[in-house]
Amino acid sequence: MKDILVHLDGTAADDTRIAHAGFVVGLFEAHLTGLLTNIMQAPVMPVADGMAYAVYLESIQEKTKERGDRDAERLAHRLDAVTASSELRRLDIFSEAVWQVVAMQARASDLLIALRPYGSERDEGQADVVEAGLFESGRAVYVAPEGAAPPAALQSVLIGWNDTPAAAHAIAEAMPFLRKAGQVVVVTVDEREAAEQAGEEPGADIARHLDRHGINVELRHVAGWSNTSDALLNELERTGADLAVLGAYGHSRLREWVLGGTTRDCLTRCPVPIIMAH
Repeated sequence: MKDILVHLDGTAADDTRIAHAGFVVGLFEAHLTGLLTNIMQAPVMPVADGMAYAVYLESIQEKTKERGDRDAERLAHRLDAVTASSELRRLDIFSEAVWQVVAMQARASDLLIALRPYGSERDEGQADVVEAGLFESGRAVYVAPEGAAPPAALQSVLIGWNDTPAAAHAIAEAMPFLRKAGQVVVVTVDEREAAEQAGEEPGADIARHLDRHGINVELRHVAGWSNTSDALLNELERTGADLAVLGAYGHSRLREWVLGGTTRDCLTRCPVPIIMAH
């Protein structure tokens, strides 16, 4: 991975995003691009007086620009402190444009780093960023828990495997991380058919695939759980993994993406960073 994109919004949460970006950049000696979405406030005012409305709109735009100038200068210095190979892209946009902007920028990067969207005070804005990256960019998203420090080292990675295109895509996108890890644990939960019916242990094929890439892999089949996310999070705690790799599932409804229950649950509760792909 040589081209990392990190989403920034000028809030205190940028500290967490930049810390995790520094971790990833350090692993791969990558170029870092900060994408600052400087959100313009949508004007709400009766349009009885056209001249007054124009002045009001200009005032809002000027305040947004001034805030963006301050944030951009501060964040550019922060990125420079992470790596000499960095840049800041600042976009003054309305919130409705965040989805399209993030997706377009992420397509030309190896990885998008964003903050966990659920279970925080900024759910709506963070959800737009993460879901745009997952469902519209074709790339993976590295999702950092709010306020959590990045791993000190990449010793162990947990993969949630269920033999789907999304899980396969997540593994392909995360392969550079897997090669860096000391140990990779592949976890299968509640397979639809028993191992005896399939002819071998569930997940054996993907474990062999990883082994052929020179990855130190362990395969675990977890049974007796009625909730997949509970099982995965329990295995995450047991293994002490520094990073999780999961497929992202969802469907489009009236131009909005609705995340699957396991995907949203893991995003809400996972205590370590997750690399996800759709």
